[in-house]
Amino acid sequence: MSLIVSLPVTAQVEEALEQWMEETDDTEAAAEMSDLMLQLRAEPVNINDTHAIAALPFISPFQAKALSNYITLHGQLLSLKELRFVPGFDSTTILLLESTATVAPFEQQQRWRLKDGRHRLVTGIGGTMEQAEGYRNGRYEGDNLRALLCYEYNLYHHLSLRVTADKDPTEAWGKGHYYGYHLMLSDVGRIDKLILGRYNLQFGQGLTLWTGLRPFNWMGTTSVRHGAGVRQASAFYEENYQEGVAAQVNLGRGVHVAAFGSRTDDETLAGGHLTYRHSNLILGLTAAYILLDDSIQTRDYVYNQNRFRGDRQFNAGLDFVWQWQRLTLYGEGAVGENGAPAAIGGLILQADSRNRFGMSYRHYTEQYHNLHAQGYAIGTTQGERGITLDAENRLPLGFSLLTSLDLYRFLSLRYANYHPSNGQWLRTQLSRSWGHYFGTTLRYTYRLKERNIPNLDSTLYLGEETLRQQLQGEVTGTFGQWTLKARGVLSRFDSEQGEPQQGWLVALSARYSHKSLQMTTTAAWFDVDGYYARIYFGESNLQYAWSMPALYGRGLRAHAVIRWRLNRHLTLAGKYALTWMPGEESFGSGDSQTDGPLRQTWFLQLRSSF
Repeated sequence: MSLIVSLPVTAQVEEALEQWMEETDDTEAAAEMSDLMLQLRAEPVNINDTHAIAALPFISPFQAKALSNYITLHGQLLSLKELRFVPGFDSTTILLLESTATVAPFEQQQRWRLKDGRHRLVTGIGGTMEQAEGYRNGRYEGDNLRALLCYEYNLYHHLSLRVTADKDPTEAWGKGHYYGYHLMLSDVGRIDKLILGRYNLQFGQGLTLWTGLRPFNWMGTTSVRHGAGVRQASAFYEENYQEGVAAQVNLGRGVHVAAFGSRTDDETLAGGHLTYRHSNLILGLTAAYILLDDSIQTRDYVYNQNRFRGDRQFNAGLDFVWQWQRLTLYGEGAVGENGAPAAIGGLILQADSRNRFGMSYRHYTEQYHNLHAQGYAIGTTQGERGITLDAENRLPLGFSLLTSLDLYRFLSLRYANYHPSNGQWLRTQLSRSWGHYFGTTLRYTYRLKERNIPNLDSTLYLGEETLRQQLQGEVTGTFGQWTLKARGVLSRFDSEQGEPQQGWLVALSARYSHKSLQMTTTAAWFDVDGYYARIYFGESNLQYAWSMPALYGRGLRAHAVIRWRLNRHLTLAGKYALTWMPGEESFGSGDSQTDGPLRQTWFLQLRSSF
């Protein structure tokens, strides 16, 4: 991914989230990453504060160590461009840091004073203007408003407190809402982390234990995970978190131990993790025990024959990362209580700051059961085998090329796929910056996989190959305070038995930024035959109010976002979006159906920092 430094990097991050949605349909993980980026954009970390940088989920332990060594040898950084000279910092990582970090002199605080901490309060309200059928017929208990409140207190990187409350549409005020909190102590003596409340556990490559934010894999990057260990849960991620107590302690001589206990609505989890770090080697050992309140008993469908049944699980795994000069090797092996294994391993070769190659191989057996595994996979960490090849290359004439190829096989039956099947997934992107003010990008996605032939009148489940392709081109330019972008997308879906679906999208956006005011407007016209050829449309968003619609049919999608910094403590922001489908009599179906060809949403947010 080429670095167009003069253009707003946040726009490129939004495009990467759009790409990720196109590939994974993981709305929760993309929303969490979007929230993190928006928070860091509002309050960027100091690149010279190595403790804060090391806490970012896309920074590996080796990158954090390399940055610390660089500062020790050469002094604190004066510009983010210096990151190109820090070993292990590829262009993708630098791109992320350009939108989440700043450069300023940093001096480690020797004394703590609670009054030196920073407070942050975010409150917002929004909803849909059109009333859905569920509100009119009384099946929805509440109204169509979404309201949130998030308070945070941070004292350097040592103390963190967060309290959140969230009311979703359809919920009545005061009933059934989401509440969360955490109190965290970090880097105090031997204590790496001590968390009370809601937290996540992220170890190794995700095969044994990984909760919360699913690792974010960009095109051209490898499948390697950078486990953050014990970390606070995201503010409004309402599933797959832990709640209780977790601690991570430094025993010295490179040995770190984590222990945790959690009780959520439907399960109890306990376990630990042992880490050994020496020079360029990291070894980890994880064990976790899960006890469910109710036993899982799946129905006797064909595709359920290898599903987990019971009320408890025990999983253990060994992981490693080893770095030697420009070569990095990584992997994890895990085993379940029934003895079934799962494993992944790979390598990264950093030829230079602009050329990188990666490869990985995974083999997850059909009987490996783990409710809290999030290892790299096209499907899940069960019944899958595959190989990935990734490359980032600097080409002649200033072009940059990103390529990712995944060849995989599902070893057992799955929902909508009642036979072992194969798949291919190719992504490639060619980009170039033209001077300091213009950038162009061309992206192509090819995804071949198998599914059952849709046939409601037959009890025979026959398979067919399906092919989804998408070609997208973008041109971006900056003119003073204005940044303009034009985008065109072609999408096509083919299957052996069905009619092809295809479509197009053309979008124009303008971003204005001057002193305390920033405005973004976007309009997209689309004409897509059906859902299988859908086109995901990346939008500018407000924190905790994320959206990325999948567009199909024929119509217009437009939105506007305004951020106004009232003073150094207060920022007011708002978003308005509409989807217009001419000729349609309604949106959606069932209780969510609204009348008319237009659907409008809005959200207002006030941020206070002091």
